Amino acid sequence: MIIKKSHGADWHFSMMKKIGDHFQSLGFEVEVEPALTHGRADLGIYKKQEHNLFVEVGTVSPPKLLVNLRTMANTKFLLVPQGDHVIEFHVRERS
Repeated sequence: MIIKKSHGADWHFSMMKKIGDHFQSLGFEVEVEPALTHGRADLGIYKKQEHNLFVEVGTVSPPKLLVNLRTMANTKFLLVPQGDHVIEFHVRERS
């Protein structure tokens, strides 16, 4: 995966690269800094017939996360606050 510019601290950049490379090896398309309903994610992970996955590495703004969780149905959010912790949210369609 090619990230054209250094994005944040060394740890942040290396985590984005590891995560992006992992999903690319599984056949997913990876986009750096895709636009969300509110703001941008660090990575967008896409594959046909799979829910879109947006990855946030390090800190994330709670208001930004809340807006996106409330407005982006059929989407997954993966938060990576540290190298050994991952939090996943799966937003389903409202009935």
